[in-house]
Amino acid sequence: MRRIVAVLLVLWLAGTPCLAGEGNSWNKLRYSGGTVAAKVNPFDWNTTLTVTPGELAFLFGRQTFRLAPSEVTALSYGQEAHRRVADMVALSIVATPLALFGILHQSKTHFIGIEYRTGDGKPGGLLLEADKNNYRAILHVLETVTGKPVKNAP
Repeated sequence: MRRIVAVLLVLWLAGTPCLAGEGNSWNKLRYSGGTVAAKVNPFDWNTTLTVTPGELAFLFGRQTFRLAPSEVTALSYGQEAHRRVADMVALSIVATPLALFGILHQSKTHFIGIEYRTGDGKPGGLLLEADKNNYRAILHVLETVTGKPVKNAP
């Protein structure tokens, strides 16, 4: 029965117009750390992700961070996302205490890790905590837009 439900869910997600012209947007996300110097309250779900075929846009309060899908080098989920983004922050020159704050926390939540390289070749990473109702759709759309598989996918 679980397999049937899983197959139907995948077929439904694949059949939805996930990359129509207006893109997809989620606002029940929490920025949990990374190389983006964003001033956010670690307890607020105030991060918005908007995905279009040509851009990933992250809105942290009033600050916006944009990535081209071609700049994304890897996607990860769960504790794998924790580990991989923590490695990126450790290697980054701009590691700040704010960036490390959320990465050291361990719990059973839905973490999505996005690794990228900027136009000048610098590595970076984002760790997002997603709501239990939207993490699968976010992973599916990110995987579709970037063409990268999700490591440790649910």
